[in-house]
Order: sequence, then structure tokens, then C-alpha cells
Amino acid sequence: MPRPLLPLLGLLLTACAPAISGPVQPLPDLTATLTIYDPQRLRVVVMGDQGTGTEVQQRVAAAMQTVCAAQACDVGIGLGDNFYPAGPRAADSPLFKTRFADVYGPLNIPFLMVPGNHDESGLFGGDGTDARGAEAQVAYSKLNPQWVMPGRTYRAPVNTLAEFFVVDTSPLAAYLPVRRASERPGGPWDLAQRAWLSQALGNSTARWKIVLGHHPLFSNGKHGDAESYDGLPFAFQRGDAVRDLYGLACGKADLLLSGHDHALEVFAPQSECPGTWTAVSGAAGKIEGSKVGIRAAVAEFYDQPGFLWLDLTPQMLTIRVYIVAADGMVNMSWSQVIQK
Repeated sequence: MPRPLLPLLGLLLTACAPAISGPVQPLPDLTATLTIYDPQRLRVVVMGDQGTGTEVQQRVAAAMQTVCAAQACDVGIGLGDNFYPAGPRAADSPLFKTRFADVYGPLNIPFLMVPGNHDESGLFGGDGTDARGAEAQVAYSKLNPQWVMPGRTYRAPVNTLAEFFVVDTSPLAAYLPVRRASERPGGPWDLAQRAWLSQALGNSTARWKIVLGHHPLFSNGKHGDAESYDGLPFAFQRGDAVRDLYGLACGKADLLLSGHDHALEVFAPQSECPGTWTAVSGAAGKIEGSKVGIRAAVAEFYDQPGFLWLDLTPQMLTIRVYIVAADGMVNMSWSQVIQK
């Protein structure tokens, strides 16, 4: 759908959408326990927006194998938009094989998977309105242990060194009102997810706390910051609820990882989110555009495919940005050490 038509269609559908209120049912505290043999070190490869089935996805996956063979990778992260243009509706879809198992199976590590707006497509690809796409991915996790996704919202402790907190941001920044009215911004599901994240972070005793969601809090890419996505006029489209959700992690989480913009960006703690680093890794399958925003970043790469690699010890979190050239060569383009 042409983007200029989204405000008009959003206005029409919003006018017809009922207001949703009522009791908030707590989300289940779903946990994926990852066993890593070295309790003092964790290496993580971070991809996002990878599920294109294109040469770019294949090239970045091969580069990830190269880096993991040289430096080791214990866990992978997929930050959403695991399928383009839309996610499958059934766990037995062949797309799971061609876009994931065949491509990332050789890495032989578990991947913490996050749902994205293309995964939750409804009326058109990427509208983020139908959570049944994410639920098919939850079902697939029961068929392939490498795809870790016990729910749309879950946490994954790794010994006492780190804990990851996965949230589903797609209903909170959909281009149109979502299919399930209870999951619209400000509704019972949104409030329940906020309550879960706040409690999970508060209860965690992990040395490093990392939040994973598809939509970014901060980005200089074409989608922009939460609360101003794509210059769209309505709060449910522009990500006001995404900002509010992530705001619960500010100062509690050490790092917030997201995709959505097809770029590689790292931001030191900002005045709107003190105490928490944020990063975008959305260039593992599709690249496009150039810098649009003006927010100060410590690293940013546009129109170049690549991924992030993290190295965690009790004292340090190292973030590295890897860029993959057209000939498949992979280069470390930037590195940052965060000490604790």
C-alpha cells in the first residue's frame, strides 16, 4: 500500500475501532533457559530484518559463519522481520526451512527470535496488524530447537551472566488498527506487557540485562525514533506505545537491541533514556536508504549489509559492528567496550 494513503486509511479505521478497556490479565512469565558452558563469557551474534530469501541474506549468513568460526558464537538473536513480505501462518510452512533452517542451521547455535511487523502482516505485507503470524513462529519453536521463541513475550536467562527480555512491539506501532482490539496501544495486552517487562527487569539478578524488540527507540534511519515513526500522524502508528514500553527499561537494562530500520546504529545513553545503550541491527537481509535523523550516534552505517557481535564477561560488554562487502568479505568496522 502506498505510504501516503496510510494516514487516510488509518483515520477511517480508527473512527470505526471500538475503545477497549477492562481488566488486565497478566502475561505468562515464559522462560527459555539457555545453557552455556562457560559461566563467565557469552558471545552473541545479532541479526535483524534478515528474512528476505535474497543474495544479501545468504551473504550475511555466510559472513556470520566466518566470524563465529574465528571468534565463537554461543547464542544468536533475530530481531524480527524474519520473513518478507509476510510471515507464514502455519508452523509447517516451507519458509521456515528456506529462510531459517537451511541458512542458519550450520551455525549450530540457538537463536532468540523476536516477532516483527512483517511477521505479523494482515491486510498487506508489513502492516503489523495480525499476531497470528507471530503465533505460527511460536509453534515452529516446538519443531526446531534452534528457533527459540516460547511466546511473543519471554525472557531468556543465561547462567547469572546475562538475561534477555523479548517484547512484541508490532501491535504497538502497526500501520493500521490491529485485528485484535484488545492488543491495541493502551489496551489490556499493552498494559500487561508493560507490567511483565517492568517486573521481569526488577526481579532479574543477571549481571547484564538486554531488551530485544523489533521497533527501535532511537534511529536515524528512515523510520526514525519511537513517537515519530515515518512522520505518521496517529499515536498508534508513530510508536507512542513503543516509547512507553521501552521507557520502563531505561536505567534498568544495560542495552536495548532492535531492528526495523535496515541499518547498523549504536547510541550511547540518551537524555530520554539515561543509563541504557541502544543499538539497531536491521541489515542482515535488506539494505536501503541513508541517514535521515540527526541524533548523535557513536556508530552508524547505512546502505551496507551486516550484523552486530557481542562479547559479555562479568566486567565488560563489547559491541562490534561487522560490514559485509559485495564480494562476501566481512570487516569489523567499529567496536565499543562498556564496563561495569
